[in-house]
Amino acid sequence: MNSGLKVLRLATRTLKLAITRPARLSHVFGTALAASDEVICRSTDLLRFRSVAVEDLLPDAGEVPIVKLALFPKTHASLSTLEAVCLILLIKKAKAASIFEFGTYKGVSITQCALNLPEDSRIYTLDLPEQASGVRFAIPDPDERQIALEPKKGSAVPAALRPRIQFLKQDSARFDAQSFAGRMDFVFVDGAHSADYVRNDSEKGWQMLRPGGIIAWHDCRPADPDVVAYLLQSPFNPIRIGGTSLAFAIKP
Repeated sequence: MNSGLKVLRLATRTLKLAITRPARLSHVFGTALAASDEVICRSTDLLRFRSVAVEDLLPDAGEVPIVKLALFPKTHASLSTLEAVCLILLIKKAKAASIFEFGTYKGVSITQCALNLPEDSRIYTLDLPEQASGVRFAIPDPDERQIALEPKKGSAVPAALRPRIQFLKQDSARFDAQSFAGRMDFVFVDGAHSADYVRNDSEKGWQMLRPGGIIAWHDCRPADPDVVAYLLQSPFNPIRIGGTSLAFAIKP
């Protein structure tokens, strides 16, 4: 159906709702506004990404993937349950035994990773030291800044999993990725979402990946335009996962 017909049908239905069920107009307009947020600016137009469905992350044949999921109370700035499943499927797709995360925060995502990796895996997560008083790059958003400097990073990680995870305490802008170069099967970028940090973490993460490894980003969505804008102009050709704010790329 072309755009003109869609506009006509929407206008007709909107008029009908205005007459018969005006209270339902807020749902229609809210949905339309949310969709427009995704495409209103070319620099953050989500439809410019190639997109796959969650089901496309499943293997075509062979062993059925078993997913272990930790269900946390709703936590601000964390993965949704669907995103946690997608993260695990990406780890399995990469056949990961060594992973690195930028941005520990409460530790929800690194917990999901650790639950689904072999016992002898190498698991690293990086965030600011407990007594950090500042960061190298500016973080303009006050909520982001508060999250970045919040103490007790990784506090949600279950005690049984903590010995398997190496908690690195350093500003990612000052972190030297050279010793990890080409060694990681999977990298997850979920640190500060300002332009400088997204670029820094992504470029270092890409350097750390082995050929065939997977890098994934959280919060590729209109609410975090710096993430979207960077990924659209990046050389990684990332793919978005429909119904989530996750994007990923496979290193050639």
